[in-house]
Amino acid sequence: MNQPLVSIIIPTFNRAHIIGETLDSIIEQTYQNWECIVVDDGSTDHTDELLANYCQQDSRIKYHHRPIERPKGGNTCRNYGFELSKGEFINWFDSDDLYLPDALTTIRAAFTNDTDVVVSPLQRFNSETTVLSAQNTIDKLPLIPAYLVGEVAFYTIGPTWRRSFLETQKQLFDDQLTIIQDWDFNLRMLYQSPTIVFLDKAQMQYRIHAQSLQKQLSDLNLDLIEADFIIRAQHLDMLAQYYPAGVPVLKQFILDRRKYFVKLAFTRKDISKMSLAKDLIQTQKAHHDYVGVIKSYLGLWSYKCFGRGYWFFR
Repeated sequence: MNQPLVSIIIPTFNRAHIIGETLDSIIEQTYQNWECIVVDDGSTDHTDELLANYCQQDSRIKYHHRPIERPKGGNTCRNYGFELSKGEFINWFDSDDLYLPDALTTIRAAFTNDTDVVVSPLQRFNSETTVLSAQNTIDKLPLIPAYLVGEVAFYTIGPTWRRSFLETQKQLFDDQLTIIQDWDFNLRMLYQSPTIVFLDKAQMQYRIHAQSLQKQLSDLNLDLIEADFIIRAQHLDMLAQYYPAGVPVLKQFILDRRKYFVKLAFTRKDISKMSLAKDLIQTQKAHHDYVGVIKSYLGLWSYKCFGRGYWFFR
């Protein structure tokens, strides 16, 4: 039986201690016709030596370095890997996650002639305890509003794309982004109305790290918080063009998210509290949420006078 080529594209940076598990899970696939393109983002550990051994062990594994003239980052590596790939189907994978043995067989079987992408749920597992937790939700209608607010998440590794669909896109991964790249990429693809097949059972295991992005955001890293909001705000213009019904959904989500960080900062008496409150008020004004503006000013006044009042930011 003729098996179409599946390209697995993996960016990596200083993951020599763990990428071997990922590559082993690929080698062990029951589906045989795959290529694995690993693109190194400038590792300083022994990734070169490790990958040389894997390439010698299995010629389907190919190791490249990000061109020095291109911006550093995982997104650049993903795009470069796509340029190098030859597969009819594309799965961007991560250097610390794992395939289950029948993953590619199951995913390939789910494609029909008009399918643009097959999305698998992921089995989350703790990187330290290896304890498994619930699958992520990938299928909820209407899909775009659910994805906007995080009720649905594909992550980077969940979708396997038909190459011909990707080749029609003006842009794949945005190499200027440093966070929520998967949220941005998957939404931009969804705006193009791909034909999607959703799998019921997880085919991959997604590793949860102690120092996750959400953990860094909850630690009130102002640079990351602002980057998060800039990316989300950019999608308001895209939604106006491709899915106008999503504009109020995302606006409300942005406001609620701003309020969340303000309440968190005031509760902790964090030094960032006034800066975050100012950003919230500016966003409320931009979104014409004048009732919210009044409540925010009342909250600031109450906090200044009585040392409390952050409940106004609800």
